[in-house]
Amino acid sequence: MFKMNGKIFLFLLSLLAVITLIGCSSDGAASDNNADDSSDVENNSESGTEAESSGEAEITLRLSEPQVDDYPDSIAEKEFAKKVEELSDGRIKIEVYTGGQLGDEKTTIEQTQVGIIDIGRANAGPLTEFAGDFGVFSFPFLFDSREHMWNALDNSLRDKLFANLESADLIGLSIFDAGARSFYTMDPIETIEDIEGKKIRVMQNDILIDAFGKLGTSPTPLAASEVYSGLQTGVIEGGENNVSTYVADGHYEVAENFTLSEHLRIPGVMFMSKDSWDKLSEEDQQIIKDAALEAEKIQLEEYDKYSQEAMDKVVEAGNNVVELTEEERAKFREKVEPLYDEYDSEYGELFQVIENAR
Repeated sequence: MFKMNGKIFLFLLSLLAVITLIGCSSDGAASDNNADDSSDVENNSESGTEAESSGEAEITLRLSEPQVDDYPDSIAEKEFAKKVEELSDGRIKIEVYTGGQLGDEKTTIEQTQVGIIDIGRANAGPLTEFAGDFGVFSFPFLFDSREHMWNALDNSLRDKLFANLESADLIGLSIFDAGARSFYTMDPIETIEDIEGKKIRVMQNDILIDAFGKLGTSPTPLAASEVYSGLQTGVIEGGENNVSTYVADGHYEVAENFTLSEHLRIPGVMFMSKDSWDKLSEEDQQIIKDAALEAEKIQLEEYDKYSQEAMDKVVEAGNNVVELTEEERAKFREKVEPLYDEYDSEYGELFQVIENAR
């Protein structure tokens, strides 16, 4: 029979003892680790329960602004976002995307309707396609002044417009001033007779085309991007817009006569997806409303500065700025008054609200 050498026997015995010790140590470590994991799970569960019971879940909303970052509306919206975060103690954050990053005005409206975008801003013109009452801003000489427009809005016009907006699954938040649109032409316009037969660029809007025809012009629908070259080549003899756009688009370089007719006031509107709105608590809805009204005041201040800077450029360029007398402006308004009768069945109630605010 084979006899094991004593030294070999002792070596194998020692090796077996080491293996046994390692096994025990490994089991203990695994047991300790499992105990730690169990403790972590328990702690995480407690933490999650506390967050849920406090109801302090963070909300992030996306806001789409088609204009550039330093435009008055964009500035107001960024302040709006700060105010909401402040009033909600940091729970509600609004990410403001300017410069059309999330789409143009129409895209913004459509995507806000379905909740892809939470908050948007668009001019009343494009909104008319979705909420017909906003078409009331298409009637020239409807408002005597900015004060008249805001008086009407602060009475019941805003409420009626926002109610109409809700039927399009949008919640109205703010009205943003966009100034007054006036005529700019190759030849000066100082009287109603001066505009007779002039080829004036007009937005593609049936009410406006009809109105400009009643004023005696030759209304010429043209894309905004084609106005500059149209003025240069004589396709049109003039256009109409607020002074800031007159400068920003460079039209003041070719049409050097700016007549302060102030015939249209078409504001911007900040709105929220009804789907996103309905997910908020009443408290959070009130926070959004309060901050939106603050944004309205900021936008008005910023727009005044922006508009004045544009007018300063017009004057510095040596352009001819014509101020219509009240008597002459009344003659312009008289020309378009039949239009109000034609659309009375559609806008009569809103016309009356505006008339009462005079």
